[in-house]
This record gives sequence, structure tokens and C-alpha cells, in this order.
Amino acid sequence: MSSLSLHRGDHDIHGDGLSLHPVRDFIADWLEATPAAIVMRPVGAFLADWVRATPMAILFRSLQR
Repeated sequence: MSSLSLHRGDHDIHGDGLSLHPVRDFIADWLEATPAAIVMRPVGAFLADWVRATPMAILFRSLQR
């Protein structure tokens, strides 16, 4: 059995707790709960590290100094 918990407060919403954009908040919560969103952070970090380690990126950084 799976459960879905919708949370408020981490989308930089300020005020009395009532959101002015409930549809946007629902979509953001839903996207954060999808398996793709869970996998995207480690994959993104890996790709960023990989790009930084390519010879062109190393050459570009050395030319900037």
C-alpha cells in the first residue's frame, strides 16, 4: 500500500498558511512525489560532475584563470 502526503511550506510561500495558488502547489507536490523527480537529483548531480570532468571543461576553467 502506498501513501501520498502533500506538504505545504517548502515552496517559499509566505503568509497565514493559505495558498493563493492551490493548483500550482498541487502540481509541485505531485511532481516532487513522482519517481522521476526522485531519480532526477542524483542523475543531475552525476551529469554535472561528468561535464566538469570532461577535457573541454577542464581546459575552459584553466583558460579562465
